Amino acid sequence: MPKLTLSLLLVIFVAVIGIGGLLDNFFNQYQSQQVDEIDELSSYRLLGKSLAATLDKQEMAQKFIAEWQQQFELEVTLTQFEDLFLPDSLQQSFTAGEPVVFETNDNISLHFLLPLQQKVLTLSVPLIKQKHTDSSLPLILTGIFYFGILLVVLVWLYPLIKQLRQLRKTTKAFGEGQLQKRIVTSSASYINDIEVEFNHMAQRIEALISDNKLLSDAVAHDLRTPLARLRFGIEVLQETDNPETRAKYQHHLSRDIDEMERLVNILLSYARIEQSMMATEQQNVDLNELTSQCVGMVADDGKVIHWCAEGDATVVGDVNYLSMLINNLLSNAQQYADKEIVIKIERSNSQLQFIVSDDGPGIPKEKRNELLKPFVRGDQAHEKPGYGMGLAIVARIAQLHQATLTIGDADELGGAQFCLSFKY
Repeated sequence: MPKLTLSLLLVIFVAVIGIGGLLDNFFNQYQSQQVDEIDELSSYRLLGKSLAATLDKQEMAQKFIAEWQQQFELEVTLTQFEDLFLPDSLQQSFTAGEPVVFETNDNISLHFLLPLQQKVLTLSVPLIKQKHTDSSLPLILTGIFYFGILLVVLVWLYPLIKQLRQLRKTTKAFGEGQLQKRIVTSSASYINDIEVEFNHMAQRIEALISDNKLLSDAVAHDLRTPLARLRFGIEVLQETDNPETRAKYQHHLSRDIDEMERLVNILLSYARIEQSMMATEQQNVDLNELTSQCVGMVADDGKVIHWCAEGDATVVGDVNYLSMLINNLLSNAQQYADKEIVIKIERSNSQLQFIVSDDGPGIPKEKRNELLKPFVRGDQAHEKPGYGMGLAIVARIAQLHQATLTIGDADELGGAQFCLSFKY
């Protein structure tokens, strides 16, 4: 959203300054052209100066004016200098040779000094109709200004509207059950943050619904057997009075109930991981110290665990769930390793890798992603206890810590290798 706000402010600022500057420059040029047009009185000024210079040298100036006026319609008079009353501000410029112009409602009079004869030549010209300035021009320019602002904002809004339509279309499709729908994000998008968050939300919802389906199927499958045994055991208890038989089936009932309780606890733990992570305050966790604690609590089953803490291995997360993650990886390695397990931490510029390797049979490439799903077990599942939830819990905890879990082959031991990559 900051990108949206900043881009809008920038567009409006540039539009106002740019369009306003262009229109202001155009209007100033137009006004300059108006001012620079030839003054309509200039011809009369030239005529009056020439006529005054000529008459100042004539002895019979009045007769010359009378004859001149018969040929031209322009009214010309000659009066004594003393009869022209001028304020002091105009008196000095007039005696210096500058004409004086007076305007009345009827005409315009131009007065010229004849310095030798100390007379004043007056030209009376009709009132000139001044050019009417186009009053609609400012209104037109104002309209162009606002239209330009509107056009720039619409151009800015077009990609935003397009992105919002795409978001609406994708949201509608997602709500109709097309859970794989995602928005194609772009760093240039105004709502890139919203698009990225929507994709994250859609991914989490899809994962939750997928997990819910898997859990429902698994519960129906894994609880069906102990429930059937419970029903059979109860029926046997109802039909027999033999103490030994009753004790045997009571023991079986207790075992089945314990098995169901363990399964329910595992399911609840898995379902609560995300909710608990969101409610937990993240903190710095030393993986070296945490791994040492987990390795120290591993039961001795004759398998050697190679582990040595080296350097700084601090990540941000929840210590309880990271402990669960390490314990599940160790438990999985113990189940499938023959003799050795290697734990190591490797660091790069931007990542910290937590690696658990074993010398067991390894995991085929085509089954590695499937093993990270709930209730999916390997080829030797019938030989090992468990429900297939250990790696699913590891994958979920890694996801909530923004870590990447990959399964590969252990180069040194030849078995499976689980690598967790944390960003730091």
